[in-house]
Amino acid sequence: MCTLAGGSFPDLPVVFHQIVRMRRLLFLLLFGLHLLPARAQEEFVSPSRMLARMPFHRFTGGLIVFNARFDSFPDTLNFILDSGSGGISLDSSLVLAFGLTPTPSNRTIRGIGGVKKVSFLHGRTLHMPGLSVDSLSFHVNDYSLLTSIYGERIDGIVGYSLLSRYIVKVNYDSSWLEFWSKGSLRYPRGGFMLHPQINSLPVQAVRVRDQRQIDGRFLYDMGAGLNMMFSTDFIRDSGFLKKGRRMFAKEAEGMGGKADMNLTVIRQIRLGPFRFRNVPVYVFQDTFNITSYPTLGGLIGSDLLRRFNS
Repeated sequence: MCTLAGGSFPDLPVVFHQIVRMRRLLFLLLFGLHLLPARAQEEFVSPSRMLARMPFHRFTGGLIVFNARFDSFPDTLNFILDSGSGGISLDSSLVLAFGLTPTPSNRTIRGIGGVKKVSFLHGRTLHMPGLSVDSLSFHVNDYSLLTSIYGERIDGIVGYSLLSRYIVKVNYDSSWLEFWSKGSLRYPRGGFMLHPQINSLPVQAVRVRDQRQIDGRFLYDMGAGLNMMFSTDFIRDSGFLKKGRRMFAKEAEGMGGKADMNLTVIRQIRLGPFRFRNVPVYVFQDTFNITSYPTLGGLIGSDLLRRFNS
């Protein structure tokens, strides 16, 4: 100790040693506080596992059709896998044959042929090979037109209501569908991962090129048997289609009825790193705004998507 007239104080080496100890304690305290949020944010994600595997067959344009049963009825039914549908549905003639009474509602569905109100069958189950999915609300619609087009009975359409519950793998080479639980998934090598925006329906950025190049957002629609479809509003406002392009009048059939369309060819479509040249596309007057323009420019159909396993 050093003694002065006013009192005493520690030697300088002792003071320095105490300061170093306090700094070490403060550092350890701050380091521990820094680790707390990181530890709280740790989350274990279970790996995905395969729940069911089933064959499918394809209609013209690459539409996927698979078999399933509805509720306790023994009949084997044909369902179209449709990423462009926000729900799940059953054919009205089938509902009548099963003696079921759907519940009316104010909800509507839109198709190329119009807008209509639909009724529902709530709390129902779909039985697929190796997988049963319950608590589904089927809306009821008339698919007699689709049946006449494809020459095979269409009993229903499976969309987002079921697809959102699983990871679904589609192998076009082997014609197999796989349903996996949600979780971490290792993707196979040799492909390219796209990152669509999904808000009940999947939307992907695509670059289209003809007279000029346009980057737009388009709906993934596995239930549409075509390459791409644009609304006349998008064609007019973007000005990307080459002037003088030949248009061939066509009649298209889909949800809600029939519609007049034009078929033409554009120079290029780019989806991720993949380029497609001289692509046939459809252009139509979107009276009921099924393409959600100007939010979306149109849709990408199964005739293009079937070139990739997903």
